Amino acid sequence: MVFCSNCGSQLTLGTEKFCPQCGYDLNKGGRVQNLQTQENRGGISISGTGGDVMGVGVSGSGNIIGKNIVVGSGTISVNEQQLAKLPVKYAESLKSFCDILNEQLKGQQIPEDKVKEVNDTLKDFAQEVQGVKSGEENNPGERRVLNGKFGSVIRSVLKVLPTAARIGSSLFSPLAPFSSLIGETVEKVVADYT
Repeated sequence: MVFCSNCGSQLTLGTEKFCPQCGYDLNKGGRVQNLQTQENRGGISISGTGGDVMGVGVSGSGNIIGKNIVVGSGTISVNEQQLAKLPVKYAESLKSFCDILNEQLKGQQIPEDKVKEVNDTLKDFAQEVQGVKSGEENNPGERRVLNGKFGSVIRSVLKVLPTAARIGSSLFSPLAPFSSLIGETVEKVVADYT
């Protein structure tokens, strides 16, 4: 029995130039002898393995094979639409901080989940800042919430960039305008976490 290697249908003559079912050019090695099931076509069945199986049947160029590979390091940023909703000094502050942080991360391979965590904490912090009404900056409850969100940003950055502790407050200095909102200087809050 002869089968089409593309769709697995049986070829009646075995000498067809094109598969009558899918139209595949059988002159390009498209005939297979004794194809038992359609599931077996085009791959290798590997079962009962005790670990990772990588690279089976890979050919050509440009293939990356490995476990937990991160290509690039992702980008730390705050959504432009969210920045537009913030007072200019806070939006510029967050943007500048993201730029400096991305410069520090350049060339490092950071797991995607860590980059996402930093972006999520920045997003949460920006949303909280967005919710502060003019005149509420001195509200102790609001300051505590903002201080906690700011602390989450610092912790997530330290997970991604352990050298941030050495760099210290200079990395976080673009965030200085938030001092009035969080109730203490950015340097003091950063020092508490480093």
